[in-house]
Amino acid sequence: MTDPDNSTDSRIVTLTDAKGFVYEPVRGPKRKIQFNPRSDGRFERVEAVWNGCRWRVTGREIVTTMRRI
Repeated sequence: MTDPDNSTDSRIVTLTDAKGFVYEPVRGPKRKIQFNPRSDGRFERVEAVWNGCRWRVTGREIVTTMRRI
């Protein structure tokens, strides 16, 4: 099965359009961090790992504030 996040060249995503990112560590599978907006104005941060067929969520938490560094 193919990775749905690789349908376009992921190296050409602007920060203003991104709601998260995918990265490939030197060892191990791809990982994804995503920030999903909530109705209360906060965000849910979701971490996932690619298992070869789909993304498996490995953690999540509520984030109150985000800013660019």
